[in-house]
Order: sequence, then structure tokens, then C-alpha cells
Amino acid sequence: MIEGMRIAVLSVTLPGAMMCSMAVGGGISPPPARPESAAISLAHQRSRFAVIDPLYNAKTLTPESDLKKGSAPWLYGEAELECWRLQVLRERMKAAKLNVGYPGVFHQAFQKTSFRSSVPPAQPMPNSLELRAVGDVMVKCGERLVYQGAATDTFHRVTLRDRLPAEARSLRVELETKGEPPALLIEEGPLATGLAPWQWSGDGTNWAPAAAFAQPISGVPPHRAEVPQATVKPVGKEGELYDFGRELLGRVSFRAQGKPAIFVGESPAEARNNDPNGFEQSLALAPDGEERWISEHPLAFRYLRITGAEPEAVECRALFHPARYRGAFACSDERLTRIWMHSAYTHRLCQFDFVLDGIKRDRLPWVDNMNLSAGVESYSFADPELLRRTLTVMGRASDRSDINGIVDYNFLWVIGHDGFQRYFADTAYLRREWPRIQALIERVAANCDKNGLVRPPRNAWVFIDWVDFDKNTSLQMMWLWAQRAGVRLAERVGDSATASAWTRRADALEDLLREKAWDNAAGVWTDPDKPVPPSRHAHVLSMVSGLAKPPQYPGILKVLQGSQAEPLNSPSMNYYNILALSQLGEPAAARTRLREVWGAMLDHGATTFWEGYSPEEKGDDAYAFYGRPYGKSLCHAWGAGPVVLLPQLILGLRPTADGWKRFTVDPNLGDLQWACATVPTPQGDIEVEVEGKRIQLRLPKGTAAECGGQVFAGPCSVKVEIKGLNSKAKGTQTP
Repeated sequence: MIEGMRIAVLSVTLPGAMMCSMAVGGGISPPPARPESAAISLAHQRSRFAVIDPLYNAKTLTPESDLKKGSAPWLYGEAELECWRLQVLRERMKAAKLNVGYPGVFHQAFQKTSFRSSVPPAQPMPNSLELRAVGDVMVKCGERLVYQGAATDTFHRVTLRDRLPAEARSLRVELETKGEPPALLIEEGPLATGLAPWQWSGDGTNWAPAAAFAQPISGVPPHRAEVPQATVKPVGKEGELYDFGRELLGRVSFRAQGKPAIFVGESPAEARNNDPNGFEQSLALAPDGEERWISEHPLAFRYLRITGAEPEAVECRALFHPARYRGAFACSDERLTRIWMHSAYTHRLCQFDFVLDGIKRDRLPWVDNMNLSAGVESYSFADPELLRRTLTVMGRASDRSDINGIVDYNFLWVIGHDGFQRYFADTAYLRREWPRIQALIERVAANCDKNGLVRPPRNAWVFIDWVDFDKNTSLQMMWLWAQRAGVRLAERVGDSATASAWTRRADALEDLLREKAWDNAAGVWTDPDKPVPPSRHAHVLSMVSGLAKPPQYPGILKVLQGSQAEPLNSPSMNYYNILALSQLGEPAAARTRLREVWGAMLDHGATTFWEGYSPEEKGDDAYAFYGRPYGKSLCHAWGAGPVVLLPQLILGLRPTADGWKRFTVDPNLGDLQWACATVPTPQGDIEVEVEGKRIQLRLPKGTAAECGGQVFAGPCSVKVEIKGLNSKAKGTQTP
């Protein structure tokens, strides 16, 4: 909360006829009038000028969802659909000649599985069973084989005997496939999902609840469903160079005589490049009807160069996961409003089968992007499904290797689970994943030294950031952060014994780091093993992990605002740096840093935000990465951090209880005249509007807002006035 802030409650309006005044010098007032046509919030209205998404829609999913509502789901083995789709993406990545490595050992979906269930005692045994299946089918009642069907059969009708003995009321369906995961759908009868629980097994011995996925309207099993596409036309043309006005991922289609050549780029320089050594994607073409051509693979680009095409026939069949912009942010600084909107679009483009790393080069899920994306999704689209899929497919590999082959990504996966629960409160999913979370933390702990410090093998990959520095202290802080997150997860599932054990271990590590890694004389973090120069990353992580305490803040701030420590390269680390500055009581410095990093990318013409940014990179050199002239991804999921940062920094809008059941409103406008935001939650949309010293809150049922030392419970509309507002914020941030 902002130090010294007091509020006068002007009015509180409750739904229906129940209205009461909690006024200090004010009376009851009705909710702000809204014309019937204004079905979107003030934040949506005031941010429309900044829209960059050609499919932007604040009212409905666009494109329309391809899922049937209320129908029986398809059943898969736990994590099997996700692992198979990751396998598909990896194969497509290779076919498209994307220049990327993808380390780690990933689970391959089983091709032979079993499903089992039982007819409840109160239900009569059905005479027949109709099912759809992917794979060769064998059906058993009890131990009796009652049906066999080939994989070529889409529908299977199984005749069952009535009045079978009790032990025969159980049903077992065994499936075997080639090249795709087994799947089962039973739409009607007592064995339909919802009436009877189904379990699955990959070995016939160990059983777990089957995973359920909604039926696509198209009729294909969910693992064959693809992301919808929409036609987008260029907005400008200069010579042979077409400008689509924003970053896209899709297949280019056009009309031309003969066989033309195409060149694409996220920047004009990349699209004008003729040197194959600078190509980051396959530019192969295929026929697309009479005198039409189409790119064989989806391409990530804004700019397109074609030789000999008919301009009016050029288009992109762009891929868009169905999304609705439920969230919004706007303020009196149009540049900040644009940054929020472009950040949301960055995240939207990276929604695919999972939350992808980037759309040009990787097109695969990486944990660091996933960790940051939980908050981004919560403040923008509020659809947790792709987050669940990403956490699932990453965790399925955790028992075989470091996740993504990176030591610190193990920790970010656990931290990501904690963030997902804070924003979406999906404890049913957490209970399913809990054994893997528990196993990963115990595996890491078993390989620590006697002091509880992580000691990776000599050749292990410790990432932290794309910067070369001594990363040991940062790694230990991330390990501490993951353990604290693990404690919170254990408490959510009611595992008090694990929570207590992990708390003791985390406390011991924290005490060790304070004793061995904090240099009292210099007032900086060093290394628990040896003296090293202060690391900017370690000082950032000491804040967001909760390790640092107020007496250490001056020294930490000096490092973060100084120029001696190594720079932060990725927008991901800059995101955490901005959170740290805010925690240190420097909201103005935090906003300045945000403007410097993301505003500079806008100045480069960015419509989506990048994998890395450095102010030293000028002109076309800003697009180079990995020693390649256009290797940098200019639409990268971890570049979307301002979707979270702006509502938090300016409005103090962050959850303090899982699923936004309780949240803070703690505005600090700084140099702004006004700001407003809409935050979608599982309970409904929260709306906050601040202008000068006036705050307007609209709260859905099931939420409570902490503002100015008071708590307001929804559903209600609240008007308050800020009194005694100081300039510096002292409080906590939700990473």
C-alpha cells in the first residue's frame, strides 16, 4: 500500500435494491451510467486507438472456438495429448528449417494404452455401447473379450450382455495406434464421462485418472485439431516489399505466373536479404490452385517481398488461437497504452498448442516464457487451458532430465505452478501435478551439497539470462525461490508434512545465503563460495525471491541503478528488474526502465516485443542474435511482461489470494493524469479507474478489494477519494 495513503469513501453501490452508504462526507450514488451500446469497459474504450491485432475483439472469442459445449469429452492418458502435440511441433520445426536447438529428454506418447471404468450399481448394465476410438480396439467386460475392431473403424458398436455377474460390470477398452496417441470417446449411457470415472494405464498395471478434452465441432479428435486461420491483407507496399502492418504467423498466398520467389522478414532488412545464410525460415512454395502459390510452412513476418506477384491477390492465412481481449489497460500516456496493447498481442501470437517461446525461430514451449506468461494471460485473455498444457508437457519430462535441458528451468517450472495457482486457483489441476512437483524438488535436493546448495554437473546448462557472468549466486536464489513456491503449493494441496520439511530446508538455505553471500561491508550480494563482483541478476533475484530484507535495500538499489554490474539482456530479466525496483520503493524508476526498454523497441517499429534488447544495438544490428544477422526473435512470449507490469506499477492492482478472490488497489499515478484497467478473473471482470485523486472500483461477486486500509466486498461499485498520497510506494509485487 502507498505509505500515508488514506481514502474517503464517497459511495458504495450494491446490486439490486440493497444500497448503503459508507461515505465520509458523501452520500449514496448510483453506479456510473453506461449506455446500452457501451458493453465494454472504460479501459477497453480508451485503449482502442492502440489496437494492433487484426482480430481484436473485446466481446467474443475470435476466431470462434471449435469446441462443442456440454458434450462428452475425448479421453486420453495423462499428458499424452500434450506430449504428442509437442512431438508434432518439433517435427514441423525441423521441416520448416527453423534454426533452433531444443535440448532435454521428452516423453513420447504411448501407442498402446488401456482405459477402464465400471457401471455404477444403481445403473442397469447397458445392452450395447457406442464409442469412437483412435486405434485398434479390444473391449472386455470383466475378463471376457466382447469386441474387437480395426483402427479403420471410426464408430464402434459393442454388444453387452445384461444381468452379468457383479465382477463383469467393469469395462476395459484397450487401444493400440501407430503414429498418434490412443483416444476414446463415449457420448451416451452410464459409462459416458461424467456419470462414471475413467482411468487409464500405459502399462496395464499403474492406473491414473484419464485426461478429458472437449470435442471439436469439426469432428476430429482433439489431438488432430489445428489452430484456426484468418485471412489478413497487406496494408502497404513499396516496390516489391509488402507491409502487413503487424507481426503475423501464417502461410503466404498469392497469384503469380511462373514460379516466383518470396522473402519474408520481421524487419524490412530481413525481408530484403537475398543471402540464404541469413534465412531463418523455409521459403519453399507449393501450388495453391490455378496460378496461385502458397508457402509450404507457416512463416513469421511483417514484411513480404515477392517477385512478379499480382498485388491485389497477396494475403496471409494467419494462424490465431481463439481469444477474447477480456483485459484492458489505458492511461494518459499514449505510449504506455500502446506498450500494453502490443504486449498483449505479443502474447496472443505465441498462443498455439502451448505458450510458445517465439513464432519465428523456436515455435516450441520453453519454461522461462511459461513462468512469466501466467500473469500475462491473467491480465489479458484469462484462458488457463494453454498454460495447463504447457506446464503439463514440461513437467512430464522432469523425471528424465532437466526441463528444457536447463538447470534453472526446473526451478522456474515450480515457480510457474505457484503463479498459475495465484492467478487461476485451479487446485484440481495442482493435485494431479503434485506428485511430479514433489518429485522434482526432492530430486534437486538429493543432489545438493551438505549445505543445501545446488551443485550442477560441470557440463550442465545454467541459463539465467543471455549474459556471461558468474551465475552461482543467482542459481542458489532461484533454488530458494522454487522451494518457497513449493511450500505454498504443498499448503494448497493440504500436504502439511511436505510443507514443513521444505520450509525447514528453505530456511536453512536462506540463513546460509545471508551469512555467506551477503557482504556487509560493501552492502552487496556476492557468492557463498568466493568473492565475486556484484551481479545485477543476483540483486534482482534477491528481491523477487523474497530473500532480501529492508536493511539490504539501499545496497541492492545502488547496484541496480549503477552501471558497474553486467547488463540485463532479456525482457524477462528486465521484467523482474522492474518488479524489484518497485519493491524497493522506486516506482518512478521502474516506469522509466519500462519506457526505456519497451519504448525503445516501439521506436524500432516493433508491433510485438523481442527476445532481447540492448540500447547499444543500433539500426539493423538490433536484429542480430546467436551470431546471425536476423537470428533475434521479434515476437517472443517473455517480451509481454508490461501486460502485468503496467496495472501493477500504476494502479497497484495485483491478487493477494488465489484466483483474484482478494486483491489490492494501490494507485500511484506519478506523472500521469489518469489510468484505468479491466482485469478478467474466474469470478468476473474487475474494473479500476483512477483520475486525479478519485478511484472508481467495480467488483464482481466473490472478490474483495483492499484499498486505502479498507476492504470492499463484491459485487459492488465503489467511489473513493485519495487523501494524503505520498510519492513512494512500499509494498510487495506479485512476480
